[in-house]
Amino acid sequence: MLSSARIEQIKKLLEVINIQTDNLVLFDEALTHPSFNNESHINKCYDYERLEFLGDSVLRLFAGQYLYEKYPDYNEGQLTKIRSCIVSDKFLSGIAYKLEYYKYIDMGLGEEKDRGREKESVLACTFEAVLGAIYLSSGFLNAKNFIYQIYDAANIEETMHYYNAKERLQEYTQGINKDLPEYKVIKESGPAHDKIFEVGVYYHGNEIGTGKGKTKKEAEQTAARHALKTLNITSSN
Repeated sequence: MLSSARIEQIKKLLEVINIQTDNLVLFDEALTHPSFNNESHINKCYDYERLEFLGDSVLRLFAGQYLYEKYPDYNEGQLTKIRSCIVSDKFLSGIAYKLEYYKYIDMGLGEEKDRGREKESVLACTFEAVLGAIYLSSGFLNAKNFIYQIYDAANIEETMHYYNAKERLQEYTQGINKDLPEYKVIKESGPAHDKIFEVGVYYHGNEIGTGKGKTKKEAEQTAARHALKTLNITSSN
């Protein structure tokens, strides 16, 4: 039995994502982090992991169909590259954050103190779990429309340029003289469980960009974006 406060929470989210359903328990499941049952006196006997599994499959199907329809002239390799971007944790967590999913997640105190609501992995998993709940409660077409609306609202080309900054920088430098940019960690800060990496990107020994991130990969992408801006490299270069 859901509390009146929890019911109101879920109804608010359903209003935000424009989904109508009476199956509020299914969405409560989608919004329950695995840590919750370990630390709460309320035993729900479920968390978002099973719905996340389903939602991941649903997402890949609709993402593939969306790209197939939107880019009729693209080959399989091009479509695969774009899909990997728009189903990534980075992309999904950004959408989940914009929709304020973090407000509605039930999680344990330990995860709460560890800033779990801000974690990319948690937000991405929640997004997929909610999608799984939409699919089960509202059907194929409503789930498809939900995903299509999200992708329509996102600038796919701009998103690709944003997430593929390293690839774009490498293509640019190789087009000049085949040499590759080099990435180096400049600094690490923060506790072991929440490190921040600062990375510099160098070309022929000269620093052309720097960036920070919670992983080295993220920091490298940020540094590459900085370099593209410094070098005035646009999507048309």
